[in-house]
Amino acid sequence: MKIIFFCPSVTVINGGIKHIFRMAETLIAQGRDAAVFEQNGQRPAWFASTAPIVGQSIFTPTADHIYVLPEDQPHILADFARLPQRKVVYSQNHFYGALGVAHAAGFADYGVSDILCSSRTIYDHCRIRHPSVRAFIVPCAVDSGFFKPAAQKKNTVAFMPRKRLIEAAYLRDMFRFTYPQYRGWDWQEIANVGEGGAARMLGEARVFLSLSRLEGFGLTPLEAMAAGCVVAGFTGIGGREYATPANGFWVDEDDFPACIAALAQAVELSARSGNALESHRAACRETVAAYTPDSFAKGVKDAWDVILNGV
Repeated sequence: MKIIFFCPSVTVINGGIKHIFRMAETLIAQGRDAAVFEQNGQRPAWFASTAPIVGQSIFTPTADHIYVLPEDQPHILADFARLPQRKVVYSQNHFYGALGVAHAAGFADYGVSDILCSSRTIYDHCRIRHPSVRAFIVPCAVDSGFFKPAAQKKNTVAFMPRKRLIEAAYLRDMFRFTYPQYRGWDWQEIANVGEGGAARMLGEARVFLSLSRLEGFGLTPLEAMAAGCVVAGFTGIGGREYATPANGFWVDEDDFPACIAALAQAVELSARSGNALESHRAACRETVAAYTPDSFAKGVKDAWDVILNGV
């Protein structure tokens, strides 16, 4: 049984794309036959992957393939509903999943038998919204050997503004106005860089401003923790799964005054040494330890053993 993952254009830098490739790689390492379909037959340039790429010729009317489909593309779900292949949805953001359902009653109407959920939040949603479809948790993973602190940290606030462009400008301006003592700190925007560039920027920064929004999980704050940043900002809802007062300065969605104050607390803590900073770092390490490549591989195996073998 060959497992084919549908992937958006790999020219887009998106953590969800990376996890599609990682799952295909993991299945192959576990002895399964897996590949990634990318519409242009391209391999990602912004992260390394050994997963094989396949083109349109892979699609045949035989039933010996399993298609892993995107959750937010109703035309793809509808087109493949008529085919005999088994269908699985890889859900990495349940908010966007509402786009995929479109006018159907649920994913079951598209012939989907199983949903792979990249977080507990998504799983809980799918058990309510798609009760007739089996669901599995395959937790996201952070490679702490890749995302790690630099030898020397800088007085830098790293941030990824893609989902909150206006908010990022506003928060930066108001923070510098409200706390003039920190105007000398640099702000490092993480955008249009590969995995290596992002890891380097996070590793060098003391603080990461989380601008998560409508996330199914929210991986970047965890990568920032692994890179030794003190994190402040929004959970994006999905990040509530791992956000605690011990591992970050978290605020309610769109509470900008609270976010500015939380960022100041993060800057102050990051610039200090002593027990408070060490306790914070220990809490971050404990949080990240729950989301490792090994836990991802176990989630992949447990889910696909059931999907393929019913055991």
